[in-house]
Amino acid sequence: MRLVVMRHADAGNADPRRWPDDRDRPLTDAGRREHARVAEALRRMGLRFDRILTSPLARARETAAITARTFGDRPVPEPTDLLGDRADPASILVGLSRVKADTLLCVGHEPTLSGLIAVLTSRDGSARVAMAKSGVALLECADPPAAGQGVLRMHLRPAEIARLVDEAAGPLAPVAPSPDAFMGALTAYQRSAALKGALDLDLFTAIGRSGETAATLATRCGASPRGTRILCDYLTVAGFLTKRGDRYALTADSARFLDRGSPACVAAAADFVYAPELREAFADVAAAVRRGGTVMGSAGTVAPDHPVWVRFARGMAPLMSMVAETVVELVEVDPAQPLRVLDVAAGHGMFGIAFGRRHSRSVITALDWSAVLEVAREHARAAGLDRRFRTIAGSAFEADLDGPYDLVLVPNFLHHFDPATGERLMTRVREALAPAGRAVTVEFVPDEGRVTPPHAAMFSLVMLCCTPAGDAYTFAELDAMLRRAGFGGSELRAPGPGGPQVIISQR
Repeated sequence: MRLVVMRHADAGNADPRRWPDDRDRPLTDAGRREHARVAEALRRMGLRFDRILTSPLARARETAAITARTFGDRPVPEPTDLLGDRADPASILVGLSRVKADTLLCVGHEPTLSGLIAVLTSRDGSARVAMAKSGVALLECADPPAAGQGVLRMHLRPAEIARLVDEAAGPLAPVAPSPDAFMGALTAYQRSAALKGALDLDLFTAIGRSGETAATLATRCGASPRGTRILCDYLTVAGFLTKRGDRYALTADSARFLDRGSPACVAAAADFVYAPELREAFADVAAAVRRGGTVMGSAGTVAPDHPVWVRFARGMAPLMSMVAETVVELVEVDPAQPLRVLDVAAGHGMFGIAFGRRHSRSVITALDWSAVLEVAREHARAAGLDRRFRTIAGSAFEADLDGPYDLVLVPNFLHHFDPATGERLMTRVREALAPAGRAVTVEFVPDEGRVTPPHAAMFSLVMLCCTPAGDAYTFAELDAMLRRAGFGGSELRAPGPGGPQVIISQR
């Protein structure tokens, strides 16, 4: 067996305020970027993995996901307590004896991984190799792996691996052509459809904390036993469930985010992300590329009063409320002073509501289409803010903004338009600010090369297919847009890994 051991990428330091359960601590943006280079180097080396096992902790799972994505999302990472942060090398060795794979990738933590390498390469465990974050070791082992019978073939720190990428004019070693990435991309719709089907059946909620058999779940979900068993097996392979014997259980992620009994459930997001209007936008990408914009109609999803935004307001509120709370942390406000906040294209209203919750002397004004504002009002009432929550119905480009404001929030809106239109909007925003006011823009911001970080970089295609001229803009482009609108300097801040970033601009 060829065993590749990988330590998770950089995840910063424990922070009980942001992550009360340290198992949820994610990678930093720098860690994510560094590991993308590490994964690319491994791909160029010609490595192929039959299976990827990962610790169930968020930072390890994200590391495994970045690696798998680089290899075309094949194979799907499999979370296992075998590689948890408190696992011991002897137990891992026993567990690996039951794993069938020619080349196996294990993503985990220190000091467990260095202990595993020591046990594999020396019976007394004395030959320790310290694993840096995103570090990789490759061992040739017996099958099954046994103590003292492994040979360490490679041990590289991330900087050394990245250097290989920089110096290589081509692949670092001959890479056997593989259709895996191609087939994985073509069949990805099956994965999203399976997940949506499970959510429609309330399968994750039916499984709950105890775990159940397919027969029991079929009864609870009003489905056939055969269909339930096949769907549950698929979701197990895809990493959403675990299976022991004939009983299925939720992974830590599924329990937290897909069980409707969880306060952190974000299952409703599927109603927007999987909406027919958005799937229609991707029905003919070639046509969108030829046109240079959406084929959904002249305005795409930015048409006035487009119904998809009511879906957005309802479906994305739970997910965006978590992002909004982290955004509030990044904006310094004097709690002793009154605070007037305008939330432009407010949608669900969660960004303005987050400021309203944090600052008792604030008044929040939400601007959006009238049908969307009905949903925002519901959320404001639920947050106890109805007396401090006002609305302006209409277009952000035409409505009277009724300033001045101390803060104007522009969350996830500029990317829908070309730079000139964005500049026109931000000129209006600046005019609505008090002299010492600030604009707080939330955006998916790719690096200058436009291919990292992955989610922000790939978001440009969403804008190509859904809007006439939208894009995911780099910070340099956004800063230029804001300066042309009259703002002074802008500062880029990251509220959390992998998602939108925050730009704070002084009037």
